Amino acid sequence: MKRAQAGFTLVELVVAITLLAVMMMLLYSGLAFAMRSWDAADVVGTRITDQRIGINFLRRELSETFPMRWKEPTMVQFAFEGKSTSVRFVSSRPAGLQAGGLSLVGLSMEEDRDRRRSLVMRRAMPDDEAKDFGPLERSEEKPTVIVSGLGDLHFSYFGAANDFTEPAWTDEWPHKGRMPLMVRMRATLADGSPLPELVVKLMVGEEAGCLENSFQRGCRPRRRT
Repeated sequence: MKRAQAGFTLVELVVAITLLAVMMMLLYSGLAFAMRSWDAADVVGTRITDQRIGINFLRRELSETFPMRWKEPTMVQFAFEGKSTSVRFVSSRPAGLQAGGLSLVGLSMEEDRDRRRSLVMRRAMPDDEAKDFGPLERSEEKPTVIVSGLGDLHFSYFGAANDFTEPAWTDEWPHKGRMPLMVRMRATLADGSPLPELVVKLMVGEEAGCLENSFQRGCRPRRRT
C-alpha cells in the first residue's frame, strides 16, 4: 500500500499567503511612517537652521552699524531711521563684492504673492551727497530674505535724547541727532512660536561719523558701556 505524499493543502497555502501579505503590508506601513517622520524632521531641522543663520547674519549686520551723517551742513542728522516694523541704517560692509565703502541697509517685513511674511533686507550704495535713504527706494535689486514664515515682527530701540536723560526702550527712534545704543528685535513665526529675542549693541560711537566743516565741529567721544 502506497504512503500518502506529504504537502500543503490549498487552505493552508491560502492562509500562508494571506499572513505573508499582512506582514508585508505592516512592514511597508512602518517604513512609510518612518520615512514621513524623517522627512518632517528634516524639514523642521532645515527651517530651524535657516532661521538661526538668518538671525546670526542680522546680528552681525546690526553690530556693524556706522553713524554716518547726512550731508546736511546746517544740522546734525544721523543716517538712522528706526520704526516698530522696519529699520534703516548705514553698514560698514559694502553693498557688493565689487563695491567699497559704506552701504545703506533697510530691514522690513514684507508679504509675497501667497501672503507669506518674511523679514527682507535691501542694500544700496549711498549717493555722493546723500541726504536720505532714497537709493534704497530706487534700487532695482531683489531683496534678500533673512527669515521667512513670520507672523509678527517688532523692533525697539534703547537710548536717550541727550547726555542728561536716562536711556530707555522706545518703539521708534525719533532723535535724528543721536544714535541708539542698542536695537532689539522680537518676532514670531506664522504658527505663533517665538523666535529667539535679538538684542544688538551698536559698537561704533557717534564721533566716528563726524563731519569737519564750518557748521559741524568739536565732535567729542562718548563712552559706551
